[in-house]
Amino acid sequence: MAFKVVAFDLDGTLLNSQGQILASSKQAIAQVRTKGVKVVLVTGRHHTAVKPYYHELQLDTPIVCCNGTYIYHPEDDRVELANPLTQAHCDKVIEMAQRYNLHLLMYSRDAMNFQQLNPHMEKFIQWANSCPENVRPNIRQIADFHSIYQDPKTPIWKFVISSPNRQDMESAVQNLPVSEFSCEWSWIDRVDIANNGNSKGDKLIQLLAQWQISPQEVIAFGDNHNDSSMLTAVGYGVAMGNAEAEVKAQAKFVTSDNNSDGIAETLARLI
Repeated sequence: MAFKVVAFDLDGTLLNSQGQILASSKQAIAQVRTKGVKVVLVTGRHHTAVKPYYHELQLDTPIVCCNGTYIYHPEDDRVELANPLTQAHCDKVIEMAQRYNLHLLMYSRDAMNFQQLNPHMEKFIQWANSCPENVRPNIRQIADFHSIYQDPKTPIWKFVISSPNRQDMESAVQNLPVSEFSCEWSWIDRVDIANNGNSKGDKLIQLLAQWQISPQEVIAFGDNHNDSSMLTAVGYGVAMGNAEAEVKAQAKFVTSDNNSDGIAETLARLI
């Protein structure tokens, strides 16, 4: 099989435990691109939080953002195939977060918005401030979520809920109807909440259709539950060694963890 596309999740996959892209991975990505292979980032992140890595890799492809909520084109700040949350969805998520005393992060068109700092946000802001200004993620502390999502011109891509209390998180997810919401665990203490029907796999398939490329001609790397739809949708799904057993079981191959050279070794073998 001649593979034409390689898709990467970021956190826990292309990024090591220090939030960096390994030199071996960067070199391997550069090499496959010289062979005409497209490299696509497929992530739960907001597009402004992807740009530092996108520019580091010198990519020229669209980005699948927020677990498949939309496709973003960095060259002209264009969004397509978007399926954002409705105002009614936002009301339900905010009410639920208040009921279970959960920390809430809201992804609007061009920013990540929060009300109260927690250790995760402090670390995230510190990283953002270390990025070059031209690719610095847009993170805003706001007084009120309602003022943002009630503007009909401002799409809300997703919410992230987090709490040190796992039981509260699970209860919150159970109270969000699956007919309305797509809830995916992106970390042990964080859940991404988007509109029903959004997934990395589905949006990647839509992008491939635009390119007239078969999913069987694609390699995808991931590590978490929100990557499962992508790993099973393509011809060769690769789970990282640090992935949970359930994610590994859905992949065609399991490589070493995100602190090792598994990505480079896998690409050298397949392309």
